[in-house]
Amino acid sequence: MNAILLSQLVKGFAVPKNDCYINYVTSDSRDVVENSVFLAIRGERVNGETYAVSAIEKGAKLIVTENHIDNIPDDMQAVVPNVLDASIQMGANVRNTFDIDIIGVTGSMGKTTTKEFIYAAVSPFAKTVKTQGNRNNELGMPKTIYGFTHEDKYAVLEMGMEALGDVHKLTVAARPVAAVITCIGISHLERLKTRDNILKAKLEIVDGMDENGILVINGDDEYLSKADITHPANVYRYGIENTVADVVAKDITTVGFATAFTIVDKENGEIPCTIPTVGNHNVMNALCAYTVITRMGFDVRQVAANLSGYTVSGQRQKIVEKQDILFIEDCYNAAPASMKAAVDTLKIVSKGRTIAVFGDMMELGDDEAALHSEVGRYAAQKGVDCMWTWGERAKHICTGFGPDAINFETKQQLTDYIIENIKPGDSIVFKASHSRRFEDIIDRVYNGLEK
Repeated sequence: MNAILLSQLVKGFAVPKNDCYINYVTSDSRDVVENSVFLAIRGERVNGETYAVSAIEKGAKLIVTENHIDNIPDDMQAVVPNVLDASIQMGANVRNTFDIDIIGVTGSMGKTTTKEFIYAAVSPFAKTVKTQGNRNNELGMPKTIYGFTHEDKYAVLEMGMEALGDVHKLTVAARPVAAVITCIGISHLERLKTRDNILKAKLEIVDGMDENGILVINGDDEYLSKADITHPANVYRYGIENTVADVVAKDITTVGFATAFTIVDKENGEIPCTIPTVGNHNVMNALCAYTVITRMGFDVRQVAANLSGYTVSGQRQKIVEKQDILFIEDCYNAAPASMKAAVDTLKIVSKGRTIAVFGDMMELGDDEAALHSEVGRYAAQKGVDCMWTWGERAKHICTGFGPDAINFETKQQLTDYIIENIKPGDSIVFKASHSRRFEDIIDRVYNGLEK
């Protein structure tokens, strides 16, 4: 973090009596260093206020807290209504010190992969920053902003949400010149109740844009395609099925673990493109990146070529081969559409027997049983050979798949069964919501194969 005056950092919610330069902001008391600001967040399991004194002893110059802390001098604490809102305000204050073009990314699925494609498309042109991992909330987005330098020309920032208003706060702080919305799914139905509310929440990303901004949306998405968008002035659509969109992919062909296709651009004609991953969902992610970066004025053929530099982020459709078995690590998160995409990927790259190791999908609301069952039916229809699951919700995947599916009572039982039953020539995909920690199963399987 470039050093910034405390008075400038906390502008809008505090007026420090003793100004000084700050070089770090954290909500983890273990990370506090000299000349830092500590965010004392009251969480479900940990109350950050209990670590405030320790933070001061380590060199913190200000504690941001929702409650007055008796053992801290008044001039070293800022009492605010909401610490997370203060975090966003600090991010906005730092962002305002940089002349940098920000591209915002939101959507129910595909945010991180699309962010990586956008980064691949624009970073060869100029120094670019991106959200690390999926730090896309009130704490994570400011953390990326704190890493800006005056050499950076572009930043690709994910904007996530749990409720209406979340994306609004993030985009107003970031002030993107361009933004993309990947899709309107059902991942937040438990909280937002309807997909119309999810659409409304995702469209908040335009709130931080001026009239000349660029908005790119999924033209194949039934909700986005019908949305009445009056701001900003420049709205572009991409798609595969929607052949009248501004940018369309055709002639999609799988080549090993890569995909070749032709971009049909209404403004620029036809451009060949190859991306180092598979599945139509990834073609859509690449199209999104191509559309936003070309509409920002970059050379269309160079942008298309740059997409070949995409790299996988974390365990998102990461393909690994061990002992002649093909593993697809795709267990960062899960929703019905992404589960089906995982099935498609499995069938595209499979070498022999196909195995789906699936777990619970979270936050699906009242229809969760039916939605899990639908995933199982889809896998059966696509010809997946084996369905092995773990989780109370995932048992409904087995119901949809049919009598040959197996739901295990524990992760360890599932892991042991995988190790005992997979064989050379198999292809196996792992997918579940992140809280199910299917990466633990993958690690144990890999270790078991090495014994």
